[in-house]
Amino acid sequence: MEDRLFTPAVVTLVFLSFVMGTSEFIVVGILPDMARDLGVEYTRIGGLVSVFALGYAVFTPVITGITGRFSRFRVLMALAAVFLASDLLTLVSWDYWSLAASRVLTAASSGALLSVGITFVMDLVTPRYRAKAVSWVFAGFSISSVFGVPLGTAMSHALGWRSVFVLILVMGVAGIALASRTMPRTQTVPPGSGKRSGSAGLLRDPRILLGCSVTVFGAAGIYVIYTYISPILEDCIGFPDDAVSIGLMVFGAMLLVSNLVSGVIAEHGGLRTIRYTYLIQAAAMLVLPTALASSAAGMADLLIVAVMMYFMNASVQVHLLEVANRDYPSSITLASSLNPTSFNIGITIGSLMGGLIYDGFGAEFLGYGAGIVVLFASASAFMLCALCKRSGKGSSVT
Repeated sequence: MEDRLFTPAVVTLVFLSFVMGTSEFIVVGILPDMARDLGVEYTRIGGLVSVFALGYAVFTPVITGITGRFSRFRVLMALAAVFLASDLLTLVSWDYWSLAASRVLTAASSGALLSVGITFVMDLVTPRYRAKAVSWVFAGFSISSVFGVPLGTAMSHALGWRSVFVLILVMGVAGIALASRTMPRTQTVPPGSGKRSGSAGLLRDPRILLGCSVTVFGAAGIYVIYTYISPILEDCIGFPDDAVSIGLMVFGAMLLVSNLVSGVIAEHGGLRTIRYTYLIQAAAMLVLPTALASSAAGMADLLIVAVMMYFMNASVQVHLLEVANRDYPSSITLASSLNPTSFNIGITIGSLMGGLIYDGFGAEFLGYGAGIVVLFASASAFMLCALCKRSGKGSSVT
């Protein structure tokens, strides 16, 4: 354990999350190219976002529960190898269904890989750096939105969408090599981490359930919009095809800021602050259909929505880990998986809801559905803070 933030192991975890984020989010950037190549509709390829998120949500807690008793280093390396194999399958997929199957495998491996990786943070840095370290690991996904997704989008336009997964495979191999040199081999998961009694109690605890619901509704709201960000940029704001990658890069930069700010919020108010930021985000979403009447106003509103996208990440993750560490120590590995799992449940709901709105009313109406869902996220945060205050058994962020 080191008394600094950017240890080699933490940097490795950030890089791995960048690779996983590029693999997950690239579909929103290359959606038109994939649809044209496979001869299917936009919304069917957009459905791959739901397929990925559903696979992530279903398999992540199962895999973390099963592997909790084994060496975390070996589990990390094994999951990284499966992740590479899944992206190779995406590269060679021959139709929509083989592509969908490969995305489920990618989701299952990357979800568990991130969850196991986060448990290392507790051992890599001292307590004063943990919230920031967690926010930086999640920031790897945002960095992928700034660099990975726009670069992949440009590569897709120039070389075809499959070229993107060649790049992901190369980066993945580099990530495994770094992990083999920097991650500790010690096993510090508490004995009995797979006991069902601890897991059952954790999953029934209203502090845990409300914490997860904050993330579910927050992610669902943003993905009503984000799943169809490319059509919004092209059809509503007026970006030409060859400039969409620039729009995605700007959008991704806001996501990076969002993740880094999440670490600051976790140290200064936490979920007590998040319950109010959600109200601001909901308002920005609800005015989006009106704002899109002007390209400049529409883009500005989208950036406001984006910069708040990950505000809850560090706070919810710290809340879940602190509650589990104090009251359910045998289930801390499972607890580490709940926030990313909840996020992907939200992605599933939001992308499906976005597809219905996009098909039925058009891209310009997505903001209405998104804003209503985010109001539920705010309500969940208010209820969680009230419950923790009343019971006296909350966390440092509630």
